[in-house]
Amino acid sequence: MELKNLRTFQTVVDQGSYQRAAERLGYTQSTITVQMQQLEEELGVPLFERVGRRMVLTEAGARVLPQARELLAAADRLLECGRTGRVPAGTLRVDLAETLLCYRMQPVIRAFRERAPQVRLVIRDCNCMRIPINVRTGDCDLGVGYDMDWNREALEVESMGSYEIVLLASPDFAEPDFTTPGRRKAASLVTDEPDSIFRRRLEAYLRQREIELDVTLELWSIETIKRCVMSNLGFTYLPRFVAEEELADGRLVELKAPISGVPAPALCAWRKGRWVTPAMELFLELLRKELN
Repeated sequence: MELKNLRTFQTVVDQGSYQRAAERLGYTQSTITVQMQQLEEELGVPLFERVGRRMVLTEAGARVLPQARELLAAADRLLECGRTGRVPAGTLRVDLAETLLCYRMQPVIRAFRERAPQVRLVIRDCNCMRIPINVRTGDCDLGVGYDMDWNREALEVESMGSYEIVLLASPDFAEPDFTTPGRRKAASLVTDEPDSIFRRRLEAYLRQREIELDVTLELWSIETIKRCVMSNLGFTYLPRFVAEEELADGRLVELKAPISGVPAPALCAWRKGRWVTPAMELFLELLRKELN
């Protein structure tokens, strides 16, 4: 039985289609088809059935998958035995929440590049709802973001500290009261995408207090959000560390409200049962030093 066929089988499951598996592995789609046919012939059972555009595991395929993952993890560990004492190699793919990537991760990335120059490091900023999905499907090796009910059944999850999320505005902001309920405010919320943990938390608070706003400015860059708020175009809700310099020199102020200063836990996750490579171990070590 070919390990490459088992690895292709695992990738098809994680990616959901032969085409996406081919793109991920650098094969043609016909190669994926041949490898799956070979594996099914060896096992004597069909592994997939097509549902719409997705390849879905058959009952037999679902039984084979955990054993295939176990064999591949064992093979990876065996290969690594000959690399003891050498610097990590290969590729490490890490998905990160934008605020952590922009304002906390530079020391981690710099130290990792110095200690693991042979590793191809792929970093992406990603929504915190998407991160655990990418970890589970194999789109990334590690995911670092804020807890949005990440599924512990499928993921190994490690705490990476907790950060205060605060209401921020210009010193000239005219509507600073976010405590009194039942008001309509001539103010704009400057925020990012709808699935942002910060936006969701703030909008839930405003609904609870029956506070209505005139406008929501939806932007997709934390730096752009900060600049708009400093220009007194509205207020926002972000981790305190994002605005430490602006708070210190008075370009931004914290608005007092029950929701301001509430902590948000940061987490790092990887797929449960997978082998933690030396590159992953090193990145985790550096994360613990920087974020905890």
